[in-house]
Amino acid sequence: MKNLYITENTTFEEIAERYPYLIQPLLEKGVKVIVCGDVKWGTLGEELDKLGLKKDEILEELNEIARKNGGSVRSLRLDL
Repeated sequence: MKNLYITENTTFEEIAERYPYLIQPLLEKGVKVIVCGDVKWGTLGEELDKLGLKKDEILEELNEIARKNGGSVRSLRLDL
């Protein structure tokens, strides 16, 4: 079974923080992750429903991109 990185319950905050490379493909479909410099509230599924987009196809495409990119971005943050 393939890994599912992105589901309809994935928040925009999670996409921006862990999968920033998905922002451009979403923008190309008319889905904004960041509005006026702030991460949008809500889930990807809610927005896809609101926009009337094909949720299953988009989720499959985003997960394929995430698989090719090795999943979530790993960062090291040191608070000194």
